[in-house]
Amino acid sequence: MTKQDARKVTIIEELLADQITNTQVAQLLTLSIRQVQRIKAQATTGGILSILHKSRSHTPSNTLDENTAAEIREVYQNSLQGYNFTHATDVLAEEKEVFVSVSTVSRILKAQGIRSPKAKRKLKKHRSRDARLYEGEMAQMDASSFDWWGTRSYLHLHGAIDDTTGRVLALHFEKEKTFDGYGELIFQMNHAFHLPREFYTDGRTVFAYDSVKKQKLTIAEELAGKREKQPRFARSAREVGILLIIAGSAQAKRAIERLWETLQDRLPKDMKRKGITTVEQANEFLTHYIPYYNRKFAVPATSQEKRYLPKLNPKMLQVIFSRQETRKIDSGLTFSYGGKKYRLPSQCNDQRVSSTAHDTIIVAVSKYIGIKVLYKGFVLTPELLSTPQKTVKRVQSQQRILPKIVAEGSNIPANSNSPWYIFSDKSKTKKIPTRG
Repeated sequence: MTKQDARKVTIIEELLADQITNTQVAQLLTLSIRQVQRIKAQATTGGILSILHKSRSHTPSNTLDENTAAEIREVYQNSLQGYNFTHATDVLAEEKEVFVSVSTVSRILKAQGIRSPKAKRKLKKHRSRDARLYEGEMAQMDASSFDWWGTRSYLHLHGAIDDTTGRVLALHFEKEKTFDGYGELIFQMNHAFHLPREFYTDGRTVFAYDSVKKQKLTIAEELAGKREKQPRFARSAREVGILLIIAGSAQAKRAIERLWETLQDRLPKDMKRKGITTVEQANEFLTHYIPYYNRKFAVPATSQEKRYLPKLNPKMLQVIFSRQETRKIDSGLTFSYGGKKYRLPSQCNDQRVSSTAHDTIIVAVSKYIGIKVLYKGFVLTPELLSTPQKTVKRVQSQQRILPKIVAEGSNIPANSNSPWYIFSDKSKTKKIPTRG
C-alpha cells in the first residue's frame, strides 16, 4: 500500500466514525461531495479496503518480462560497453530484435548501477541564427578530425547537412582536409539531386583567403575586370552558381556541430562492430549509414517545397571541381605540365581547334578526368609528346701507367706529379737529374 492509499484509507475511516464531514473529505481528497458519498457507501458494504484500486495486486499487461530485461543487461555488458542508452536501444532493435523504449533500457541499466557514458554539459548562451525555411536552400559544410578507429590514426570526415531539416546530404573520409574531399561531397549531392543553392562554411583557406593578409587589387585592376585570386573550392562554387557564406562562429553552424558530436560517439562503435578497418570500407559503409541516420534524426521542413539546384552534368562537374592552373602556349604550340610536354589536338568534336603561340590555357587535373585543357570553350585532351632522352657521352680517362726508373742513391719522391719522377716509353728512356 502506498502512502497515498494509506492516507485515503485513514480519511475514510474518520468519515465512517463521524469524526469529519463529507465536505471536509472532499477538500482533503480533491473530490466532489457526490464522489465522497459513493466511496462511503462502498466502504460500508465492502470494507475499508474495497475503496482501493482493484488492479493493485495485478501485474500490468505491458510489463517487461525478466528474461528480456536479463538479455538487455547481458548484451549491453558484453557487446555494447560505452554506448549511450539511445544508441544501445537502436542496436538492440536492429540486431537483436528487442523492441523497447530508451527509458526502459535506462531504467534496467541504472538498476544495475550503469550510467550513460555521454556527458551532459551546460550549454553556452548565444544568439541563435534562424534556420532556412526551405529544404535545399542552404547546406552547412565542414570536416571533423577524429580518431575514428581508436588507433591514434586521425582521419578527416567531410560532411554536408541541410540547414532546414538536419538531413545529411553527403559524408566522405579522407586522410587530410582537402579540396578533393569537399569535391567528393559535391559529386555525392549532385548524384542524389541534393545540390544546395548556398554553402555555409568556416573561414578555412580551402574556402576563403584571409582578407587582411591577401594582396588587394588596385583600382586599375578592378576597372580592367580582373578578379581577386580565390581558393579552388570558391572558384568552383562560383562557376556552378552556388553562393559561399563564411560563418562568424562555430555556434552559427550548430547543425553540423551537432552532427559531429553524434557521429563521433556512434560511428566508431558501429564501424568496430561491423569490422571496418580501412578508409575504403568506411566510405562504402557511409553510403548505407546516411539513409539510416536521416531516418532517425532528420526533421520535416516547415514548407514542403524543395529548392535544390537541378542535377548537373557529372562530367562537367568533374572538370569544374578539379585542380586548375594556367599555362602559356610556346612558339612550338606546346606547353609544359608536371615536367612533361603536351600539345593541343587540332580537332575536337569535328571542330577545328586553332591555337596560337603565347595564348593562355587552363590545365585541369583530377583523378576522374586525368589531364584536360580548357581553351576557347573546348575541353581538350592534350597529346603527350615523347621527348628523346639526352645521350651523355662518357669519356673514360686513360691513365698512362709508366714504369719508374730510379737511379741508385737518388732521392726521388713517390709523388707521380713530381718533376723528379722518371718516365719511360717504348722508344726511349729519359732520366731527369736528381737533387744535390
